[in-house]
Amino acid sequence: MTKFFIAMLAVLLVSSCSFAGSIEIISLLDRTGENEPSLLIGASDEQISKYLPDGKLHSQILAFYVKFGNSAILFDAGLHDGHIAKELAKNGVRPEDVKVILITHLHPDHFGGLIDDEGKAEFPNAEVYISKPECDYWVNDVQNEAVIETLKQYDKHIHLFNFGDVVIEGVRAIETSGHTPGHVSYLVEHENEKLLVVGDIMHFPEIQMPVPDVAVRYDVDPAKAIQSRKFILDYASWKNIPIAGMHITPPGIMNVKKSGDGYEKF
Repeated sequence: MTKFFIAMLAVLLVSSCSFAGSIEIISLLDRTGENEPSLLIGASDEQISKYLPDGKLHSQILAFYVKFGNSAILFDAGLHDGHIAKELAKNGVRPEDVKVILITHLHPDHFGGLIDDEGKAEFPNAEVYISKPECDYWVNDVQNEAVIETLKQYDKHIHLFNFGDVVIEGVRAIETSGHTPGHVSYLVEHENEKLLVVGDIMHFPEIQMPVPDVAVRYDVDPAKAIQSRKFILDYASWKNIPIAGMHITPPGIMNVKKSGDGYEKF
C-alpha cells in the first residue's frame, strides 16, 4: 500500500502534504460552502438522512501543486479571483514560477483562476494542457465566451491532448468523461509512487462514495459520470493509489477501498 503523511499547514486556507516517497503535494483550498441536497440526482430520502445528517451538502474547491523529480505542476486553477495564486504565494510559489498547468475540465471553478483581475494571464510563463474533447466541447459546441477569452490569454501556450496520452513525462491522461465530455483524471507516476488527480469524479464524497450511483445536476451526462466515478474508484482501490480530488474534504487526498456496493476512505 502506498503510504503518505499529511502535514497540515495552519496558514489561512492552505494545507500542505507530502508522500513518504517521491511525490510532494501542496493542497490549495480556494473556498468552502454549503449546498442543498436538491442538487443530487438519484439519492433517496433515506440515503440523504443517513449520509447527510444535517441536511446539507458541504462543498469545497481545491487545486493541487504537485512536485516530483524535476517537474512542478499546478492541477487546476480555482475560481476567477486569484485566490489559488495567493495560496501558492504563501507556499513560496509566485505566479511566474508556475510553468505547467494541467486542467481536468473547463468549469469556472477549475479554469477561472487562469486569468487575473485585468483579464490577462495570471501565470504568464505557464504552458496549459487541456483535453481536446473538452476544449472542442466548450469552444466549438457550446461557444462559451469565458472559456474562449481565457484561452486567448495563453495563445500558443495551450496544448491539447487525447485520452490516454502521456501529457508530460510522468503524467498520463485517463478518460473520466461524463461530468463534462472531456473530463480527465491524471495518473502521476514517479519512482515507486503514484497519485491520481481525479478532478470532479465526485463532488460530495460523504454520499457519492457509499452510494456511487448518485449524480449531480451539473453533470453533463449523469450516467456516464457515474460510470467514470466507479471506474476510477475501482482502479484506485485495486491499485492502492491515493486520489486527490478538487471537491474532497481538505486536504483533498485520501486512499479508498471497496465497501459493500460503494467505497470508503482509509
